[in-house]
Amino acid sequence: MEIKIAELRDEFARIKIRGEDHTFLNLLQHFLLEVEGVVMAKYNIPHPLLEEAELVIRTNSISPIEAIKNANEMIIKECDELLRTLE
Repeated sequence: MEIKIAELRDEFARIKIRGEDHTFLNLLQHFLLEVEGVVMAKYNIPHPLLEEAELVIRTNSISPIEAIKNANEMIIKECDELLRTLE
């Protein structure tokens, strides 16, 4: 995964992501919307052959980067719980 921050403000981020598809991006969007302070999270893959997606996040009480970190921690927690269940 290659990440490039295209635009970053206090309550807004537009991030380019290479090497990921709907599988991870949909999961990330879902958990971003669970993070307190995230107003909007969406992604777009303009064309499947380009292998580059754009993630857009708008927040109101947390930095977009912190929101992404929190969402990824939530994903890790869910995966750990699933693995424990399968043992």
